[in-house]
Amino acid sequence: MRTHPESFSGAPGPGADADASDRRFDGPWLRFLAVAAAGWTLLYAIDWALLSAGTPTGAAVAFAHGYLLAPLATAAILLDALSLDERGVADLGLFKWLYALVALLAPPVAIVYYAHREWLKPGDPSLLGGP
Repeated sequence: MRTHPESFSGAPGPGADADASDRRFDGPWLRFLAVAAAGWTLLYAIDWALLSAGTPTGAAVAFAHGYLLAPLATAAILLDALSLDERGVADLGLFKWLYALVALLAPPVAIVYYAHREWLKPGDPSLLGGP
């Protein structure tokens, strides 16, 4: 089932991939992942080094890194992995779920995820195409 019409003019634009309108998971997920992981690291360091748990500021910072940035990093990892799989570039398989679970506790696992992603993805995406 197609979720998007071809185009209002009936043909894709110049240089546009014909299957691009069918992709559900395309997006700037690596940017979201980088911002979430860096923000989580910064807030966690501030929380650990400077704030005490009983203060309103400490609670707000702990909430921000634990309940806002960690799930954002988890979602970004999953959506980026699903985007790569949907385009046929790389399939992380079970690893995408492992990275996502670890990211709920420690979003800096994004560095390992990115290294794994780049290792699976060749420099020329056409090398993973069919015969």
